[in-house]
Amino acid sequence: MKVGIIGLPQSGKTTLFRALLHGAHEGAVPGVAGAHHGTIAVPDSRFDYLVNLYQPKKATPATVEFIDGAAHISTERHKPAFGTDFFQGIRQVDALVHVIDAFSGTVDPLQAARRVDEELLLADLMMVEGRIERLEKTLRARKDALPERAEHELLVQVKQLLEGETPLRLASLTPDQEKMLRSFNFMTLKPIVVVANVDEARLQSGEQVSELEAYCREQGERFVQLCAEIEWEITQLSPEEEPEFLQAMGIEEPARLRVVHEVYDALGYITFFTFNENEVRAWTLPRGSTALDAAGRIHSDIARGFIRAEVLSWAQMEQYGSWENAKHAGAIRLEHKEYVVQDGDVIFVRFKV
Repeated sequence: MKVGIIGLPQSGKTTLFRALLHGAHEGAVPGVAGAHHGTIAVPDSRFDYLVNLYQPKKATPATVEFIDGAAHISTERHKPAFGTDFFQGIRQVDALVHVIDAFSGTVDPLQAARRVDEELLLADLMMVEGRIERLEKTLRARKDALPERAEHELLVQVKQLLEGETPLRLASLTPDQEKMLRSFNFMTLKPIVVVANVDEARLQSGEQVSELEAYCREQGERFVQLCAEIEWEITQLSPEEEPEFLQAMGIEEPARLRVVHEVYDALGYITFFTFNENEVRAWTLPRGSTALDAAGRIHSDIARGFIRAEVLSWAQMEQYGSWENAKHAGAIRLEHKEYVVQDGDVIFVRFKV
């Protein structure tokens, strides 16, 4: 799961990036000048509970990779601000975190959001127009090119949406249409979490950047308000100092955790868990996936030899305290491969190769 951090210069992107990493290793992105990436664990109290309960040799949480600096915006007068390299560096990511300056007083947060969104729309429109032109050449030469005709019809609809300044994430697409568009990596089809980076005074007052928040709702974007500088300062504290600092600042939990959860949820992922004496592991899975999909996520051989899935919901795990207690109470369910996995399910797959 890859997430690109974007925004206008001096909006606090790198400060947020380092706060999100919370000391995790930061490395350069190969082939992308000035870009850095780091992988962090998705905070999950359910995973922590299983690790504490079973004390495995290895604990493997779900993870998110954040990339900073891949979307370069030029500040040189003789160059366009949004060059082609702005989009090339982030086309392959799964979601975007758009950081907006709401602290300096020199930037209109709403206009900043619109400016970047317009560039994302324009990038998609240029790609669609280029592809439509190539398809029309093919269709003139081959009247019976049915796959190309279907793609052309869909892209004409996409073009109309983009020309009407409608991001593709708001379009009512069928699963087949989404599959057809997936290879394009359209920018406006990606989930976006907008981060309003406010100053300490606004953070403590609780005053919302309301116009920006309303705009995000209209655009189908998630919204988080935080102070990146404070979030970075929190990461420098010891585990003993952090709760005291949060209380003094009137913060219930670090906002960086909210950003991670918003990204995770915006991508439509759920988490299921497996465990044995060697490892407790959290697995990511698209919402709506089946037990067979979960088996394949663990290992292709397990999916190939799938027999049944033993499943315990997280609510029942909390109720009984452990898998063993739930099994003794007869709460473990046997599910077929068509079973739709629910967030928090603890799963043991029976299989035969």
